[in-house]
Amino acid sequence: MAKKKNTNMVLWESVCETDPKYTKKVNQRGGFTAIGAQSQVMKATEMFGAFGYGWGVREERIERWENCGLVVYQATLWFLQDGKAEEGIIPLHSSIKYSSNGRIDDDFFKKVATDALTKGLSKLGFNADVFMGMFDDNKYVNQISDKYKETKAKPKGALTKQVTPLTDKEKEAVLQTMDSTVSKDDDFYKKVEHALKTDKITKENVDGSLIKILEYVEKKSEVASE
Repeated sequence: MAKKKNTNMVLWESVCETDPKYTKKVNQRGGFTAIGAQSQVMKATEMFGAFGYGWGVREERIERWENCGLVVYQATLWFLQDGKAEEGIIPLHSSIKYSSNGRIDDDFFKKVATDALTKGLSKLGFNADVFMGMFDDNKYVNQISDKYKETKAKPKGALTKQVTPLTDKEKEAVLQTMDSTVSKDDDFYKKVEHALKTDKITKENVDGSLIKILEYVEKKSEVASE
């Protein structure tokens, strides 16, 4: 009986790496690497679908601790994976000071909700390299930066155009279509000959090239008969 392939790490390995351009160094609380929240939303959308349809947050609750100016946020992160009807569920929670020296932070809810979402997604492996401290290693950061530069140069999923060179006999056959009408000193003949030598004419485009050659041969024949 064939051993069933373990797929437990498929999602984690798909989302664990972080593009350094979506991070920034924060020189507070001993220093740490902050992740761009919107980049996480984009990645989650890539993996699960649009927010509110393939994944989202619900049951948001917030509790204020007046004596210390602290709020505690709780919610539920849900997601659908691989077309399954059953939801994955992760509890979210975080806390933040909403008041300091008598001043209210107008953005406290956004900050605490974003922090909770970031931590919740991290449990699925999102940006694991940051949470595992790998961004403290300059060598790793340089390597991952180079990787994403290469990915930009060759977009993921981009199709590679197939090129199959003609054989020597096939190249000779192409040239022979011009032998009786087009001189080897003719500029058109030289262009075709050069295209064959440099494999610009391939099995994929030879039919189109032959049509152009035959059209040129026909024109030369008409001129010669006048």
